Amino acid sequence: MKRKLISKILVGTMLLSMAAGNSSVVWADSSKEEEVMPPTGNLDISDALTQELTVKVDGKEMKVTEYIDVYLPEPSISDQRISVYVPEGATAESPIILCVNNSGWIANSWASRTKVANDDPEEVAEYSSNDDNDKVGAILSRNCVLVSYGGRSRNQEAVDGKYDGHAPGIVADTKAVIRYLRNNADTLPAGDAEKIVITGTSGGGALSAVIGASGNSTDYFESLYEIGAAGIEKQDDGTYTSTINDDVFGVIAYCPITDLGNACAAYEWTYKDTRAALEGVNFETDPDKEENIWYNQEDHTVDSKTSELLAGYYEDYVDQLGLKLDDGTPLTSDNLKDTIIDLMEDEIETSIEEYGVDTMEKDMEVIPTNGKDANGPLDWVTFGDDGSFTYDYEKHLTYVASNTKLKVVSAFSNAGLGYGPTNEDSLFGSKDVEYCAFNPYSWDNDTVEGNGCGLDDTGLTWDEYMETEEGQALAKQIRMTNAVAYLNDKEDNDASGVKAPNWYVRHGMNDRDTSFALETVLRYSITNNSDIQNANFKFAWLQPHKGDYDVTEAYAWLDEVLAE
Repeated sequence: MKRKLISKILVGTMLLSMAAGNSSVVWADSSKEEEVMPPTGNLDISDALTQELTVKVDGKEMKVTEYIDVYLPEPSISDQRISVYVPEGATAESPIILCVNNSGWIANSWASRTKVANDDPEEVAEYSSNDDNDKVGAILSRNCVLVSYGGRSRNQEAVDGKYDGHAPGIVADTKAVIRYLRNNADTLPAGDAEKIVITGTSGGGALSAVIGASGNSTDYFESLYEIGAAGIEKQDDGTYTSTINDDVFGVIAYCPITDLGNACAAYEWTYKDTRAALEGVNFETDPDKEENIWYNQEDHTVDSKTSELLAGYYEDYVDQLGLKLDDGTPLTSDNLKDTIIDLMEDEIETSIEEYGVDTMEKDMEVIPTNGKDANGPLDWVTFGDDGSFTYDYEKHLTYVASNTKLKVVSAFSNAGLGYGPTNEDSLFGSKDVEYCAFNPYSWDNDTVEGNGCGLDDTGLTWDEYMETEEGQALAKQIRMTNAVAYLNDKEDNDASGVKAPNWYVRHGMNDRDTSFALETVLRYSITNNSDIQNANFKFAWLQPHKGDYDVTEAYAWLDEVLAE
């Protein structure tokens, strides 16, 4: 069925161009792009701004229509906009690929969304279907609908005095985007709203994962109602109901920064001995040394007991999860290291077959970025002439830490400890405070007066604070950014959420931005969930902290899933 395309042009911000090969709507000034605001109120894609684009995929011209709309009836910020890119060959059965641009749980501007056209309208954007780094080419060549959007962010300044970018802000915004697509299921120019695949990297990988794990969860209903997301109603008794779903078909996630409540502990469990070795500290021979200079970004003095304490937290956490390995053996803190080693060795074996030993040895000779004289041991994996290999996990960790400086102790929550600021604290807290510590150590040892959190400001320890109404609200915030919490939620209720049936997750073997332990727990949280039909996880050979480096493999996997 043909549908009328409505183009609404804001005078002064857009000029029409009829030149062949260019978009039919050209931004007069790319710096003004954020001024383009579609009409608000009805969430109807037929009223969206549109522009006709011409791109090249594998050297052939392709027409793509971009629909620009808001996904909320009254956006609180101008970034709460959506772009829906529909290639000319897309049909009602085409999958919808929802691209997340969130990095570190920040950078959610609409202007920095995944785009199909070049910023320069005089140049035709060119894409390839067989380039491992070309996600857009893979999507368009399959005639999939590409969707990208902007939203709230943890680094967002206060709006009307309120910090609205805290969790679950961007999660709720992303669910609102999915609801917008479902609300327009019958009027979408193309695309199947029941085949939405969400993809992102780093914080965007974590966001993609939590969306995939928490579909339709009632945990988010209040937040969705507050922003006016489609399908949410408030009842007279104060409860909320939903007439539209926000679950997804699949997840393609790279190096997800997830499970933040346990991420600092997981980081020290993984790297505490590596830190010590890099500074000549031996915990076994000098366990009580109080003032070790740690290998960290600020050269801050942190005693060894801090790292030991955090590592112990993670052991307790893993032991209570009740996860099973593929053979049914319980996953515990005692066998977690061996499990990580097994996954690493699986990837090395596969990579030998795919790349060959010569290529892999060259890959290992990367340039260090931390100012050290050497880039760590190059013998962490050694190869035999017969295709065999030997892998050393401890040397591997030293290699990773030598190529990219380790994060500070309490890696993700340290804003109140007097150093940083490489932290995710600004993702949490009430709307009246800028940030909040989100693990027991960072809370109890907060030193910043007047920041509204920590033992020093509240007079309450972490455990005491968790018993309060405010503490429970913080605990819920942490949960709502954590895919692992929903994947392992044993409660059969509406809060546990619907799981995406298909998962593709990658974390690079040269990535120190979060820990291999945390990603391993995510892997088994996925495979242990009976609702998940297809799980494809691996530690990618020597990839750093990035994503979309194996696009041909990822979308070939998606092809197989869709064909089932």
